[in-house]
Amino acid sequence: MLRLTRILSASFAYTSAAAITALAGIGPAPAMAQNYDMDCKVILCMPAGFPGGCGDAFDHMIDRLRDGKSPIGFCSMSNGDAYDRYDIDYRMQSATSPEGWDCPADKTLYHRASQNDGFQNYTVNTFCYDSAYEQRGWTGADGYTTTTTYTNKTRPERTDFWVNLTLEPGTPEEFTQGWQKFDTGRGSLVRVQYTE
Repeated sequence: MLRLTRILSASFAYTSAAAITALAGIGPAPAMAQNYDMDCKVILCMPAGFPGGCGDAFDHMIDRLRDGKSPIGFCSMSNGDAYDRYDIDYRMQSATSPEGWDCPADKTLYHRASQNDGFQNYTVNTFCYDSAYEQRGWTGADGYTTTTTYTNKTRPERTDFWVNLTLEPGTPEEFTQGWQKFDTGRGSLVRVQYTE
């Protein structure tokens, strides 16, 4: 695992040298299984947003979430003790919530969720747009009407998993990237439309 730490630290130079150094003592104990090593890799990869070379760690984390477990399991240090010098806060965001979607910084999110038939079936209408303008008119049947037009609509990014990992909390080496958002690729029980 120390070799992995060195490899990953080179690709994570922009995160925190202190955070990687703090994890340098992580190493597989002989009796530990491959999964435990992967949990250490999740800790190393998450602060950098799971860049190249971290796909297996991301998949491992997603598998744990699908099984109803926390994103990180047992990470064994070289002496066999668990590495637990981190705080993690995470939540799953429903597709029916605007927090479950992201648009580029220069766009605005449109999001409406409607319940179908009084059951737990929802339709979500969501997209990103540049600007919106209203047109008012009159028809004999409807009276005054207002139509909203949205310009340059695009699909939002699904961000159903929010996580905040802090390494070495309360020490001079403390490091966090703050809240990060990921798409777990999990299916949704709602019908999603990307146009109004």
